[in-house]
Amino acid sequence: MARSLLADNPGRRLILAAILIGYLALAVLYSLVTPLFEASDELWHYPMVKYVADHRFGLPVQDPANPGPWGQEGSQPPLYYFIGAAATFWIDTSDLADVRRLNPHVDIGVVVPDGNANMVVHNAEREGFPWSGTALAMHIVRFLSVLMGLGTVSLTYRLGRALFPARPPIALAAAAFTAFNPMFLFISGVINNDNLSTLLASLLLVLVVRLVRGRGLPPVRDYVVLGMAAGAGMLAKFQIGFMLPLIALALALVARRERDWRPLVIGGAIAGGLTIAIAGWWYWRNYRLYGDATGINIFLDIVGRRQVPADLRQLWTEREAFMMAFWGFFGGVNVPMPGWTYTLFNLIAGTSAAGLLAALGRQALNRVRGTLACPERSLLWARAFAAIWPVIIFLSLLSWTRQTWASQGRLWFSAIAALSVWMAAGLASWAPRRTDVQQAILAGAVMIFVVLAALAPLITIAPAYAFDPHAAFSGPTHELPGRRAVCWAEPEDARPVLCAAAQPVGGDVQPGDYVRFAPTFTTTGHLTRDWSLFAHLVSADGIIEAQRDVYPGGGKLATSEIARDTAWNNPIAVRIPAGLYTPQTLDVYLGLYDLKTGDRMVPSGDGADPVHNRVFLGQVRLVAPPGEIPNPIGANFDGRLRLLGYTVDDRSLAPGETATVTLYWQAPRRLSEDFVISVQVIDPVTLTKAAQLDASPQPPTSQWAPGETIAETRGLEIYPDAAPGRYRLMVRVYPAGAPGEPLRVRGGAGTQSEDFVWLSWMQVE
Repeated sequence: MARSLLADNPGRRLILAAILIGYLALAVLYSLVTPLFEASDELWHYPMVKYVADHRFGLPVQDPANPGPWGQEGSQPPLYYFIGAAATFWIDTSDLADVRRLNPHVDIGVVVPDGNANMVVHNAEREGFPWSGTALAMHIVRFLSVLMGLGTVSLTYRLGRALFPARPPIALAAAAFTAFNPMFLFISGVINNDNLSTLLASLLLVLVVRLVRGRGLPPVRDYVVLGMAAGAGMLAKFQIGFMLPLIALALALVARRERDWRPLVIGGAIAGGLTIAIAGWWYWRNYRLYGDATGINIFLDIVGRRQVPADLRQLWTEREAFMMAFWGFFGGVNVPMPGWTYTLFNLIAGTSAAGLLAALGRQALNRVRGTLACPERSLLWARAFAAIWPVIIFLSLLSWTRQTWASQGRLWFSAIAALSVWMAAGLASWAPRRTDVQQAILAGAVMIFVVLAALAPLITIAPAYAFDPHAAFSGPTHELPGRRAVCWAEPEDARPVLCAAAQPVGGDVQPGDYVRFAPTFTTTGHLTRDWSLFAHLVSADGIIEAQRDVYPGGGKLATSEIARDTAWNNPIAVRIPAGLYTPQTLDVYLGLYDLKTGDRMVPSGDGADPVHNRVFLGQVRLVAPPGEIPNPIGANFDGRLRLLGYTVDDRSLAPGETATVTLYWQAPRRLSEDFVISVQVIDPVTLTKAAQLDASPQPPTSQWAPGETIAETRGLEIYPDAAPGRYRLMVRVYPAGAPGEPLRVRGGAGTQSEDFVWLSWMQVE
């Protein structure tokens, strides 16, 4: 009699069915809880589906100067979009612009204290059930994605059974690890071509493993299925191309095993020919249009490249965000789960990795002792393929992430079937001789996945997009006792349509802090435009040192749709950028403006400034962090120089006037070469320069003693023809004689590397 339910075939089928049903239930829940367009790249994926449907399955020609609402996704292989278009072409989706109403100030990829995670301003009437138009089409495509995810879960089980045929619990646990990964559920519930590519990559890996594990010459139908799957994969995503060498290697192994050339030659011809027949046209189209068969270059032209390609050190600093996005980093990579959940997931993964290493160590020891019972060669090869595939995908991600900001673990999902199998195998290896203990370990880990996956849509995703009229900061604010009442009118009509009650703002802050306050707004009439809130922190010279622009209600409200007599608390958090000049006193202003025209609403009441159409709320004192170096920066220029801090004698100048800038430097080690320091006054948006001075410090850097603080002072003259406006002080360092090769400034954890560092804001009068 079987020792447990897991060892019984009907029992295994029952457990697998429960996993698949549980996945379906949760994936549908994630799909329904996640508002339309509030998922990684869905903002561009669905417009691509619509374009294909509206143009009789034609594809757009990509133009970086005018990318269209599909953006960079128009450069992706089109199979997923063909499938979505085939399912929805009959629906009138002319309301797309109304449903896809962009939040122009959304903080994508950034977690902020005052919300503003929504990429779209939502309307329950346009998006609610019963669905119609764009909402109906999107939910149909989302459900197709759910089914693709279901296929991936099933294939994970099949891969586990093929790799560990004598240990069924590993296959079941692996299927559960895929099914109940919160990020996998999230992506499976939305419109994203990763769902199809993950399904096809998992299918190809299972086919390759079965090919290697088989006996005798494979039938022709195996080559046909392999070629069709590879062709579909190449028409789903570029990553599948990395599977083609593995397919060729598998055919070569079969040919060697059977001592017959036909698997490699005939099988390769059939599989390769079908791959080319199915997908080749699209790569040829890219080559003719863009001179690049993959279309990757034009993809990067649209999505944007890193200003400084990431090195391994930089990529290492992004590991935390990468793993968060593997387990569950929702929305536009701006809605995280509670921190302890990542710790728990990483602990399970780390325990599994350690178990695999321990198992390898035991095998090596047993080999030395001569007691190792070696598995059959075909099984070893199959496991090797399943181990190599995640490594290949990971290395491809490193290469891709070097070029563009894409440190997202979900991009590893092309290998999630293999990753889940190895995670289950690693956990089981902690009890190699106790089947009951293995099952208990695996069951415990699976239950953790199930519980966290079930909680995430309810405690993380749904609250992030729910409008809360009573929202408030959980921690301290910079509000002082008292009350100020102010109202605003639209420029065309003097009657107030929006009023606010706000407490005065004050207190001390340091660079890197947030200034937090939460006025209460009430509509007293109908607003005809979509107004944005602005909060400015302004120096005595009139320089805007920090600002926050956001739609009201944490980005969730379009003012033209707010009903009269609606009231809400509106938390606002203004971040003080690092490097700002200290000490100084900053005036805090609040106002509303029209992003399209630049018009401002006209305020009246306490603190109203009718000249600039803003409201004065108080003052905060920007103070320096503790230390002897003024305005500490601590910028690390490629480990060779450190900019400790700086001073500037005048930050508001007229053309022709000179500012004296002192930079405090340190060399961590003895330098063998000399560097030039470039100090610029530049507009961060237009890159227009108002001043620049490139010069070698005296003494030159090759003569600096390690650890010594060097004060380097220079005069920076504002160009006589410099246009009035707001600029910022910037510092670059490059080797003498190589001005085109500035040193990389190593960013902190999760931040991009640059080749410059920002300092104080400057004003040209």
